[in-house]
Amino acid sequence: MLDLKTGRFVIDAGKGWELHPFMSRKEFFDSGLFKSAFPDINEIKTDKRSYNLGIVSINGYKMYMHIMLGGLHDCIERISLVSEKMTIKDINNMPSNWKEIAYETKRIHDEFLQKEMSVALHGAGDEKDKSFMLPWGGVRSDFCLRYDIPSAEIVINYRNRTKEDDEMLEKLGDKYLW
Repeated sequence: MLDLKTGRFVIDAGKGWELHPFMSRKEFFDSGLFKSAFPDINEIKTDKRSYNLGIVSINGYKMYMHIMLGGLHDCIERISLVSEKMTIKDINNMPSNWKEIAYETKRIHDEFLQKEMSVALHGAGDEKDKSFMLPWGGVRSDFCLRYDIPSAEIVINYRNRTKEDDEMLEKLGDKYLW
């Protein structure tokens, strides 16, 4: 369940697997979710920004999960989920019906978000991106067929900034961007 008020994302309550805004690198590495994907942490570089956790079952949905760490506080800043239907390993051997697979994946993603967030997703047609901006970050369901490689994913972004961070960034202005 994804709590829209707090950004807390419970992946498996029985196992205690959850992610949340301001979840530090250490908290993430100490979590059962991380340890299930990487049982021997000694073999993992813990200074990386990006971790592929493989296929994770979330309320009956099998999703490929990718986590990105970083930002001002070195916390989880992005969770990417892709239905296992869309995890095409070899682009050169992509099935001829890849467009149907992409549309089905988009449908699964929107259904997943609707159930996880307990809100209706509004938009004109399956091809539209769905997004929600919230105080703690945002959630979106992306979809693209523009190129020869289909793209469909759910992205949860954590803002991970305090009021003090915003004030500091405001003072820096454009200098921070360059």
